[in-house]
Amino acid sequence: MVPDGFSPNGDGINDTFYVDNLDVLYPKFVMEIYNRYGNIVYKGNASTPAFDGKSNQSRTIGSGDLPVGVYYYIFNFNDGVNKP
Repeated sequence: MVPDGFSPNGDGINDTFYVDNLDVLYPKFVMEIYNRYGNIVYKGNASTPAFDGKSNQSRTIGSGDLPVGVYYYIFNFNDGVNKP
């Protein structure tokens, strides 16, 4: 199940963008998240913490908290079968 959205506000409910069993079904996956301008703000895999609304890329401002908005994700399954 891919969530429609999440709310990283620290209340313990839907604070991360997490896809159930993605690491089990596609252990070599890489997920990339982009802002509306096409800049990558997050890149992760099975060993990276789930996206929590903070950028893990080199271009961060302040604490790394990203503004409220629309973000786009790409799953690279890296299984030789499924396309991103």
